[in-house]
Amino acid sequence: MKLVGKLLLYFVLAQIIGLFTGIVVFLDILENPYVNSLVVTTDADDPMNAIFFLSYIIAGAVGMIIVIRFLKLPMIFRILEFFLIAGASSIVFYAVLRFSFGFELSMIIGILLGLLLSVAKYFRPFLKNFAVILATAGVGVVFGVSLGLVPLIIFLILLSIYDYSAVFFTKHMVELANYVVKKDLAFTITAREMLPGRKERRIDLGTGDLIAPVMLEVSTLTFNPVATVFVFIGSVVAMAVFLSLVWKKKVVLPALPPIVAGMLIGLGIGSVLGFY
Repeated sequence: MKLVGKLLLYFVLAQIIGLFTGIVVFLDILENPYVNSLVVTTDADDPMNAIFFLSYIIAGAVGMIIVIRFLKLPMIFRILEFFLIAGASSIVFYAVLRFSFGFELSMIIGILLGLLLSVAKYFRPFLKNFAVILATAGVGVVFGVSLGLVPLIIFLILLSIYDYSAVFFTKHMVELANYVVKKDLAFTITAREMLPGRKERRIDLGTGDLIAPVMLEVSTLTFNPVATVFVFIGSVVAMAVFLSLVWKKKVVLPALPPIVAGMLIGLGIGSVLGFY
């Protein structure tokens, strides 16, 4: 259970950092062209955005499977990892730097720090979890500011269905996870401990499972900050139950369905209680 607690802590940290970054981005979004460019949709409230992003994710997964099975070029994943860490973490660094510097300087230093972190992770693999937490927070913010509440809920429900199917039916998500874990790439966050005999015990959580709560929490900030609190509590409770179950049963299960269910239940409870 020690590993479960550690992984849950990472999960919470990613959300807190994502929320902090989201608040700063929302405050700057109308004045800073760099921040404004993080919005990747023309109409945040268009439900078709959910279909578009889901199609994009499926296409990406297909591309990764092709690389693993046929091209066998692990360097492609290293390159993807590099740009993911550099680009997404730079958003978080920008948010922190805004306490002390203006738009342009924060942007420049943030990008440089993102690149530095990406290089450092390549040479110092122990930085993986730190890089993953910052990167998932950054990616979650991009989706959170780009999608309205209704399209985002639709997207998360569709993503949960896809996650369930990819684990139990096509099983390609399991294949991807095994490859990522084997190469120790920054597409999962890892809690590990050494056992007697120099054996390692570990439990991994995919980056998508960290990104999803950040997306909805950031999006609900513009709807009602109290709703954000209920979504946060729902996601943490759901994740705690999920990790405990996985640890006890020693099985591979999709995390998104319970996480999304927990967030939506939390959102619903807050509404029923009349907080928004």
